[in-house]
Amino acid sequence: MAITRHRKVLLPKRERTRAQIMNAALRIFAVKDAGETSIAEVSAEAEIANGTFYNYFKTKEELLEASALALAESLVAEAVTLMPDITDGAERMALGGMLFLKRARNDADWAWALIRVAAVAPRMSELLRAQPLKDMQKAIKSGRFTIDSEESALGLYVGALHYGIRNILEGRVKNKSHDVEMIAFVLKAFGVSATTAKNISQRAFDRAWKE
Repeated sequence: MAITRHRKVLLPKRERTRAQIMNAALRIFAVKDAGETSIAEVSAEAEIANGTFYNYFKTKEELLEASALALAESLVAEAVTLMPDITDGAERMALGGMLFLKRARNDADWAWALIRVAAVAPRMSELLRAQPLKDMQKAIKSGRFTIDSEESALGLYVGALHYGIRNILEGRVKNKSHDVEMIAFVLKAFGVSATTAKNISQRAFDRAWKE
């Protein structure tokens, strides 16, 4: 899992080393809880001295925050290329969720790192909530969603994705129809009719997997 592998040769030495440390941390987080990972383990995986680590991150918490941002940004980049023509909030939330589930199916290391970093990094929750909240508010304003509590609805959305990713990682849902059904279920909870929710979810799936 290399965040900047495609640009590595273009980065200044300091940025290369920082990316090297973060990529090492993410490789460890893919197999071990982030909260239990030590700076010494990250330094060893990155093949640097412990002292060098502190030249780039003052604490492990700072590393976790940077890792949370990197994990989120690696998916946002893909979403940006697929969403510029989508203005409907419900359609955007469906596609955003589908991209998370697709990434989990294609990159288990990324998905496990996401789950483990999210468990200990508050910054990750903020990153995962920001865009869905904007899209949800847009859907409420347009009348697409009927929601009494934005906070509760956002919790349902993020929680469903979290559980869906775990289902994928733990081998309980090998059939991709699970992803369509899960997103449709969330949309129905937001007041969208069953037929419309299924259609929106299917369109999101088709767009996410078309390449």
